[in-house]
Amino acid sequence: MNIDPKTAIIILWGVAALVLAWTWVPALISSLGGTRYFTGLAPDLEGAERSKKEPDYEFWAGQIQALGYEPLGFAWSRINFAGPEWAVFTPLRIFVHRQKQCYAVMQKAPAPFWFWPGAIFVTTWTDGTLLISDNNIAAEPNPDDELMRQGVVTLKLAEVELAHLVTMDVLRKSGRKPEPELTVDVLLTALHKHFGAEARKNFSRAGTQYLFAHGLIHICLSTPAAYIAGIGHWSVPLVNLVLAFIMLYGESSQKRQYAAAVRAAFRSKQQGWDEDRDER
Repeated sequence: MNIDPKTAIIILWGVAALVLAWTWVPALISSLGGTRYFTGLAPDLEGAERSKKEPDYEFWAGQIQALGYEPLGFAWSRINFAGPEWAVFTPLRIFVHRQKQCYAVMQKAPAPFWFWPGAIFVTTWTDGTLLISDNNIAAEPNPDDELMRQGVVTLKLAEVELAHLVTMDVLRKSGRKPEPELTVDVLLTALHKHFGAEARKNFSRAGTQYLFAHGLIHICLSTPAAYIAGIGHWSVPLVNLVLAFIMLYGESSQKRQYAAAVRAAFRSKQQGWDEDRDER
């Protein structure tokens, strides 16, 4: 291409810097506490009825509606600068039971997982605290936390709701009062407040770990080339460029394979649960 060596080295360094920046820049911002959590309302694209096109959605929404919850609205959440990711977007489906003063929220796992892993039951309190019960974690709530999180690992949402209502009753007896206004805006404001702080904390640590691990690998593998040929040799940026592509492809491939395995495991459990229920 008739390019002089200095220009070629500059171009290689430029391309290597751009490729590294794709994950290093968001990781740096998140490590400095720049992670931001947003929520908002989404247009009703599917209608309030359960979607037959998504068996995962049908599985969970059917249980939620059988417990007496009614659709309240569609929403979304987005995390900007989520570790090495520029943004992580997830759709939300919100249900409400006004007599129980409780929300049920379905959150779709972000790409490449992209399936509905279950639901959380949420109650907002007048003192600004939040109680969340999840069907994918096993935990006991700490009443001193502003974000009280508990859970039962199960496919039966009735069990999770029961644990949630029991904890609600305990908190009521201690003097706390549920927020009487059960609207989408009230819920999204509470989620933004509590999950925003949690996201900054978690992804700050994730961004720091990502930068440390990847920076150490690049230094270790580019040092021999720089020592032998010199820092200004074309082999140094080329090593970093090839290494960046290999690591990006490997991490992406690993994440996709893991996501496929998780989806398959969830759907296998759901199918087995449906078969057992049909037999009974």
